Amino acid sequence: MQSGGRKRVVSSCIPCYRKKQKCNRRYPCNHCTRRRQPEECTYHPSQASQAPQTETRPHEDVPMDHDAQSQDVSGNDEPVGASSDWSTRRNSTLGQGSDSLAELFGYVEHSESNTMALVRRLGLGEDEHQNKNRDIPLEAYDEIEKSIRRLPGREIFDFLVQYYVTEVHWMEQVVYAPWFLGQYQKWWTLGRLSGVLDVEFAVLFLRICSYASQFLPSPSYTIDRIRGMPLADIRDTCHDIAEKLAAICVRLDARGTLLRVQHLSVLGLQWQCEGRINAFWEALSNAVRVAQRIGLHRGRAAWMHGMHEFDKEIRCRVFCNLYIWDSLLSRQLDCNPFLSATLTSDHLPRMHLAPNVDDADAPEGYSDRLMQARLANFWRSFPPRQGAEYEATVAEERYEKFCGDFLTHLPPVFALEPSEEWDERLPKLPLQRQILHVAIFDSLCYNFRPVLLREPGQVQSLPAYKQVLVASQRRALAAAALKMLDGVSKLHAMLGRSHTRFAAIILPTFEAAVVLVSLTMDGQFPGTNLGEDGPLRTLDVDPLGWEKAHLTRDRCRRAAQEALARLEMLAEVSNMAEAAAATLARLMARMPSSDVAQWPSPSALDDFFAHCSADTFPGLDGELPD
Repeated sequence: MQSGGRKRVVSSCIPCYRKKQKCNRRYPCNHCTRRRQPEECTYHPSQASQAPQTETRPHEDVPMDHDAQSQDVSGNDEPVGASSDWSTRRNSTLGQGSDSLAELFGYVEHSESNTMALVRRLGLGEDEHQNKNRDIPLEAYDEIEKSIRRLPGREIFDFLVQYYVTEVHWMEQVVYAPWFLGQYQKWWTLGRLSGVLDVEFAVLFLRICSYASQFLPSPSYTIDRIRGMPLADIRDTCHDIAEKLAAICVRLDARGTLLRVQHLSVLGLQWQCEGRINAFWEALSNAVRVAQRIGLHRGRAAWMHGMHEFDKEIRCRVFCNLYIWDSLLSRQLDCNPFLSATLTSDHLPRMHLAPNVDDADAPEGYSDRLMQARLANFWRSFPPRQGAEYEATVAEERYEKFCGDFLTHLPPVFALEPSEEWDERLPKLPLQRQILHVAIFDSLCYNFRPVLLREPGQVQSLPAYKQVLVASQRRALAAAALKMLDGVSKLHAMLGRSHTRFAAIILPTFEAAVVLVSLTMDGQFPGTNLGEDGPLRTLDVDPLGWEKAHLTRDRCRRAAQEALARLEMLAEVSNMAEAAAATLARLMARMPSSDVAQWPSPSALDDFFAHCSADTFPGLDGELPD
């Protein structure tokens, strides 16, 4: 007979509940941390709405010893250096302090050529009494504590940190999750904050929580408040406290740290979610400046010889993220990038920090970001020439090189026709792969988009074979835009077709749709079909070939209408989507309603095939058709 009593509420984390262990109900909990699997510590969604507990971070006036609080959360048996034990990190007296030589003169850390390098070479490089976790002066402590006392209850942060790690972190991977969770747990035990790095870390997790709240409610967490506090209030409170603490950190340490690079990056991502791309660009510029001051751009060969390999790996990952955002935003905004174009092997991650799969061959969790960095590096090897006219043959050569040098070297799990053997065991892998595919077709749009800016008179004055090449590239541009929209639609479906502020859904939807509308406004588009592959090609990988051969005006129009419908749906939660939908709707109202004669003219095609040879398209082999 069933008991009529009340159903027991499960308050333990899921791993502890399954293992029948007593959970301390924190995030990450005591047992998950001890098992060195803090990222697996998850709670049931219903726990977010439970009544708040009263326990918060202790505020004793006794400074805590960081050495005693150190713990290894890297999954490595060796002690982790700078990333997990801040107090053991030592650097030159010359490179530290607001009145130090390095700070006053602005010398970059780890340089091998500036005057600071010469001074160190002459023996003035080490002072064991200087700790990189700079002490907080008494006059600043009261101001810091005033902000800390405004923090909401820890249960709110526990939920948002858990949500970030499980549902948001995979998108950009600003931090290494196991390290972040270990430091997060340790921070709450500190009592009195004694070092600037402790405050910098508080800024990091506050900004991460504010950023994570941008993605709530979601299909898995249909909530509008946590522990009784509205999401908007949580977001505003976290942002306001983080801003005040960040300003204090800049005052106490003008040079900055890796933590500052990370929390400035998270701030930029939050601005992006809110549709403030110029603010994202500004936050990125600040992050890059700090990264350069601490020598992040110099690569692992120039970093301190005593630095732990794990710390070097994390620095490489942070730099790769900066490089990706810098490349994408500078292209999108048509601005000069902050970082140099070349991404060397010294900047790339090397370690395989294994995912939660007991198999050494499993894809590393950061692999998709590494592919994104290599994608950005490929296109930045072809810098735009200011004021130069669009050269169709050059764009064609870039496309061929991209297909041969980049696409053919993608790992099987990220290929355009991918292996899906790891998808079940790595549930975020399909999402990461889809974002990479959207980025690939976005880059192809970037390659061919200047063809839209050529005036009809300029095209008509070209030789016949170039007219045909331009017509083919307009079709290639449409094919890339269609592939972008198809990829975004799949990504949105994977995310439950929910209302979201995720920029990887909104931005490519709008930009690809504008390309299609621009093309269909030309009554002669899509032009004459040149056959299955357009110009004669012998490419092993040709991602646009099939789409070009089956391209129709109606297909482009329908895709633009579907994009508008998606943006109108997302406009309910996103200012960016609202502005994009309004603009796209006005553009689509101007689209012609009927097709007209095709372009280029049959006479131009006859002239083309009469005069072309095997050398017509550089790098393409094959005999001409009869």
